Amino acid sequence: MNLYYLGPEETFSHRAATRMALPGERPIPCADLREVFRKAAADPQTAAVVPFENSTQGPVTEVMDLLVAHPGLQAVACRAVPVHQHLLSRDLTTPLARILSKAEALAQCRATLARIYPGLPLIPVASTAEAARLAAEDPAAGAVAGETTAKRYGLVLRRPDVQDVSGNTTRFFRLESRRPGDPHGGPADPLPPTHALLYATVEDRPGSLSDLLAPLRGIDLTFIQSRPIPGEKWKYGFFLELLIGASGMPLAAILGALKGIAREVRTLGSYTITTQSSVPDDSGTTALSSLRAMIADIDSGLLRAFAARRRYRLNPGLYAHVTPIAIDELALAFAKGDATEQTRALRRFYLTTVVPYIAAPGEDADPRQALHADTDAIAALARRFRFATRVIARKRVEQAPALRDAARTGDPARVEQALLNAEVEARVLARAQAYAEREGLSPSAARHIAWLYRDYLLPVSRLIQVHVVLS
Repeated sequence: MNLYYLGPEETFSHRAATRMALPGERPIPCADLREVFRKAAADPQTAAVVPFENSTQGPVTEVMDLLVAHPGLQAVACRAVPVHQHLLSRDLTTPLARILSKAEALAQCRATLARIYPGLPLIPVASTAEAARLAAEDPAAGAVAGETTAKRYGLVLRRPDVQDVSGNTTRFFRLESRRPGDPHGGPADPLPPTHALLYATVEDRPGSLSDLLAPLRGIDLTFIQSRPIPGEKWKYGFFLELLIGASGMPLAAILGALKGIAREVRTLGSYTITTQSSVPDDSGTTALSSLRAMIADIDSGLLRAFAARRRYRLNPGLYAHVTPIAIDELALAFAKGDATEQTRALRRFYLTTVVPYIAAPGEDADPRQALHADTDAIAALARRFRFATRVIARKRVEQAPALRDAARTGDPARVEQALLNAEVEARVLARAQAYAEREGLSPSAARHIAWLYRDYLLPVSRLIQVHVVLS
């Protein structure tokens, strides 16, 4: 079976497609998004992976229009892919004369590149992979691309993380053909859907949009965007993404209420949003000291998410069905499991261990904002744990003799002892407390967050690395 994506290989679309492929599926690159949709729509046994929205640049409007034009395809899964744009070049010494990349990638890095290389021309090309290929031929050209591209094209990492916004992320949809009798697409994602994407058009009269949104009071709109209706000058259709489940109102009831108001309303998909690992397949291009600097940036985002969640109560009724998880089981999921296994394990850990650490007892009158804060904190925590596999890849190079000797024993405790760097961990704990205070937490609350790092987050990160070494 084929899984179509916007090529070529070694782009973020390729990376998302390889992670969202089901067993037996073969990712196939396409020249443009229209070809992706055309091929996926022509054969019900195939699927597609397409970018839908970037957190910095906004929605991919061409994909939105193609979703409307291909009603037989439905979004059945969504993955948020952290986008780390790096500046690559053939060597580290030749002065750069130009920087190449896909237009969207350059837009995500424009301010940073202007600060580092003022006046250097930014030249758009077909893809980040094409930029890397051209840079491999021209030592005066830099390429903005993902780190995994460096190995394929023989490039070096000249400047890491040149994106303007920390946490830059792109959401990708997995599209499948609508199954007979199933109005909401196929069950590609084993997790229950948390979001639904609708498309609606309304009559061209004053107040029609307000009327359309009226039945959605009490339901969180996580995305709303208008797009021109083909062939109808100055008329627009509306894309609405809803957080379903939190309101207690079934999707069928929401659709029924809207159909009485809208000229047209249809479901473009229902799905759960999961976060893909930001760890590349080969992390040897970045030194351990640079990785530790990246961890500091990750911790900054994580402490910001923890501080945001601390504004709300524990709300235990929301998570009464969640069972605790041992930290070794959690570490094993991140060392060897896929994204779905990691998401499930991390959710159990976060809700039963982390939330009681950072949230006061009791319930909020309206828990929806706490649910949003939980989503952000889980994503930040996932990035923290997934980065542990990136660090161990470098440690296996820089600490090879000690790790090799410990691994030969097969004793997890010996491996963990070889990995332990008390001085570095002390700095991490001090940094976590300082970051927490910077986010407005009191000294005692910030110290409590540092204990969470000491008792759980650092041990889990070490155990992830232990499992990787012993595997």
